[in-house]
Amino acid sequence: MRTALDSSDLLILSAQTGGGHMSLATALQDLLAPDITATIAEPLPRLIAAQYRWMSRHARWLWAAGYALTDTPPRALMLHQYFARLFAPAIGELLRKRRYRLVITTYPFLSYEVKRAIDRLPRPVPLIALFADPERVHHAWLTERGAAATLAPTHETYLQALKAGFAPDRLHSTGWPVRRQFCDPDLPSRAATLGSLGLDPDQFTVFVQGGGEGSAGFAQCAAALLAAGTPQMILAVGTNQQLGERFHGAPGVRVARYTPLIAPLMASADVVIGKVGPNTLIESTMLGKPFIATTYIPGQEQGNLAFIQRHGLGWVALDAREQRQIVERLRADPAPLAEMGASVGRYRAWNAAATELIRTVVSAAIAPRAAVAGGQSHCYTIAP
Repeated sequence: MRTALDSSDLLILSAQTGGGHMSLATALQDLLAPDITATIAEPLPRLIAAQYRWMSRHARWLWAAGYALTDTPPRALMLHQYFARLFAPAIGELLRKRRYRLVITTYPFLSYEVKRAIDRLPRPVPLIALFADPERVHHAWLTERGAAATLAPTHETYLQALKAGFAPDRLHSTGWPVRRQFCDPDLPSRAATLGSLGLDPDQFTVFVQGGGEGSAGFAQCAAALLAAGTPQMILAVGTNQQLGERFHGAPGVRVARYTPLIAPLMASADVVIGKVGPNTLIESTMLGKPFIATTYIPGQEQGNLAFIQRHGLGWVALDAREQRQIVERLRADPAPLAEMGASVGRYRAWNAAATELIRTVVSAAIAPRAAVAGGQSHCYTIAP
C-alpha cells in the first residue's frame, strides 16, 4: 500500500513573475498528489514580482531588451552568479528549515542559485528543474546542468537542452503539466456556466485573456472584437482592476477578475483569445479549445507563435483586423473551428500521456532505487 510523503519532504520553488511559474508549481503539486505531497514556496523579494507586473503592462520593450541582453551563455552565467549571492540568505534559510528529500524549481533564477545553496548544506538534496517555455528556453535555463533531473515539457525544449550539453540520462521529455481543474472530467457544462453568467449557451462565445497580470494588448483586442459585434465575451482581466472597470457593463460582456478557478469559464467558450502565455496556451489545449494569439511578451513569448502554428493549436492574429476576420469567420462557419479542434485534440492526447513520466522521475529522485530511464522523448508528430 502506497502512503503519501509528508508535505515537508518535497519543496517546489517558484516566483510571482506573472502567473506562469506559479501555475506550473501548482500543476506539479496537483499532478503528484495524492501519492506525493509538496509545499510551494517563493523565496525571492516581492520587488521582482512588482517589476515584472509593471513592465508587462507598461514597458514590454524594456523587458524584451533585458531578455535579449542576457540570452547568451556567459551573460546568463554572470546573472546567475550575481543572483546566487543576492538570494543566498533567503534560499539558505528556507532549505535549512526542514530536511527536504527533494527540491523542484519552475523558475530559471532558482536553478543555479538553489544548486549552489544545496551544495552548502551538510546533507545533499536532489534538485529537479522544470523548463517554463514551450518553443525555446532562455539561456538562464541552460546554465545549471548538475540537477538530478531536468524536465523538458515539449520536444522542442528537449532537443534544445540536448544540444546545449545536458546529460541524456538526466534529461526527460515530459509533457506540460497543467493544474487539476483543466483535466477535470466533471467541469460544469457550457450551458450551466454561461447560464450562470446570464449569457446564451447557443451563441458563439469567446474567452479573452491578457495573462494573470492583465498585460498590455488586452484592451485593444477586446475593444476591436466589441467593435466587430462579437455577440458574447468573457473577459479575464486578472489583477488589472482598471481594465475591469473599463469593460464592466458592456453589452454581452462578462468581466472575470482574478480567480483561481478559471477552467469552467474557459471551457464554456468556443475559442480562447489573447496573450500567448505558455500556461494559458496548454491549459486551453487540455480543455480542447483552439487559441487565437493576439499579443506576446517580446523575446520570452515570441517563439510561442511558431509553436501554435507547428502543432495546429490555433491561429496567430497580431492586429485588430486579423482578429476580427478570424472571429467573424468562425462565427459564420463551424468547419474551421472543428478542424482546428481535431489537431488540438491530438496534442492534448500526447501531452496527457507524456506528463505521466513526471511522477516516475520524481519518485526515482526521492527513492533512487526506483530506476527511471532518462532521455525518454514522447515525441509528438504532426501527421503530413
